Order: sequence, then C-alpha cells, then structure tokens
Amino acid sequence: MKYRLKITDEENKKEINVSEDEIMEVKYKIGLAEDTNLANSRSTVEMEIIGKIISNLENTGNNQEIQSVNDDLYEKNKKNIIDLVEWAESYLEKSDYRNLEMFVDLGSNKKMDLKFTNMFVYNFSQEMSIEKGIGIFKLKLRQKFHQKNKLDIK
Repeated sequence: MKYRLKITDEENKKEINVSEDEIMEVKYKIGLAEDTNLANSRSTVEMEIIGKIISNLENTGNNQEIQSVNDDLYEKNKKNIIDLVEWAESYLEKSDYRNLEMFVDLGSNKKMDLKFTNMFVYNFSQEMSIEKGIGIFKLKLRQKFHQKNKLDIK
C-alpha cells in the first residue's frame, strides 16, 4: 500500500505534494467531540502523517540517472519539510486551513481517494538521529470543528 498527499492552500494558490517515497504512515480518525452531542457537525477529524526526512542518499555506482533521481527526491523532500514547517507556523492566518487529498494505491490496480477540507496543523515535530542515521517528521492535523462534509471517499 502506498500513499500520496496533496495539501492545497486555496488562499495563496500553493500546493505541497508529499510523495510515496516520503510517507511512512498515515492515520486518521473520526470521533465525537462531546459524548452528549451526536450531531455530525460536532464530530472531529484528526490525522497523523509520519514521514521521512531524507538524507545521506546513496548513489550506487557511477550511474548519473540514479544520482539525478536521488538528488531530485532530496530537494523535493527538503522543500516539503520547509513548506510543512511554514504551514505549522501559520497559526491564525488565512492560510491556516488547507484542503488535503490522500491518494491510496491498494495494489492490483485498486485505488482509493480521500478528501479532507479545512485541515489545520495541530502539532508538528521532527526527530533526527545521527546515530540511527534517520530523520522523521510527524504532522498532526485536525479539521475545522464546525464543518459539514468532513470526508469524501471515492
């Protein structure tokens, strides 16, 4: 199973496209905001995206094509991390809420597309370890509280 994400800032006409090579795990849940209120408009949608901070890309041999692909992935990942940090810092700005589309490849030519509207960054963290040689980012999102049509699945 592979995931791709497209995060759209309608206000500034800007997109963040996170590729399947960058995403390790995606979780989302829909729950009631209050146990006493069962209205759909009072439910919450939360999402957590765990991804890679790509570094130390190994270029095997002298193959220029492989090196070029790895360099492109590194630069794309670096730009995505910068864009995600900027989004996380955009608290209470017009660009705070963004739409997110998740494209899921289930294998065997089966696909599922999910659309979440008006998502905002609830928490963003990065973990980097020289000893382990890895970097991970965690992006936690929530959807605007009073929101109809919280999720569209095709």
